[in-house]
Amino acid sequence: MDTSPFKKSVFFCVFIMGIFSFSVHAKMCQVQLHGDILIEADNLLIKSNNNLFRIDAKGNLFFDVHKVNLNTAQRDSLASYNETLRKDLPYFSESFSKELYMSWVAVDKVVSSELGEKSMLALEINKYHQYLQNRIKASFYTEDHRARLDHQMLSNALKELKMSLPQLIASVSTHSVTDIAALSKGQKNKMVFISEKMANLQEQLFNEVGMQGRRFQAIQEDVCTRLGLWQIQEKRISDLIPALSQWKTVSMG
Repeated sequence: MDTSPFKKSVFFCVFIMGIFSFSVHAKMCQVQLHGDILIEADNLLIKSNNNLFRIDAKGNLFFDVHKVNLNTAQRDSLASYNETLRKDLPYFSESFSKELYMSWVAVDKVVSSELGEKSMLALEINKYHQYLQNRIKASFYTEDHRARLDHQMLSNALKELKMSLPQLIASVSTHSVTDIAALSKGQKNKMVFISEKMANLQEQLFNEVGMQGRRFQAIQEDVCTRLGLWQIQEKRISDLIPALSQWKTVSMG
């Protein structure tokens, strides 16, 4: 029996999982996060370098409960920054969640059509999708549904994902072979059936992953652009307010 379809199954499973873990492998921009952000009503609460401060919608700055005296230019820069982050944090979470869901639906449609909705491969991909959705939600929202960015939680989730990915890929590959073998029962020539089924599944998934990847590239570019604006605004703020000269929540390479 030609075992090449089984070897290739590992190949296309790498592509499948690559869709769901795009944030691990994304090379559109190199981002490093340095602080936590919490949105409370119109206020930004920022913890960075062991300092906690608050920026309200008018650009007023508070260290703990103490209001800092600022001029108009300083307040305007902080007000603009407040508006940017209050728009972007929910956008990041919703966009990542939506893209993951759409990719999962597309891949699941192919797998369910070829192997059945209750196939081991379909169930494994669904489980992995739910895991990623939960990690995204926890990184961008508190338990009481306030928008935030927990940079350490997000970093740990990506590290965990990167370490677990090879094991998951191997598991998914095994499941696809098991599913197809189960479907071969009653076939006159099981080996030919398995080989052809595997090749067809591979081709369909390869095409679908390519389409999903191109859509993901667009949102990656948008995220990079938005984070680049964060960096520009933070640099302007630190130039205007000497007390914040060492402060930043994001740096990009």
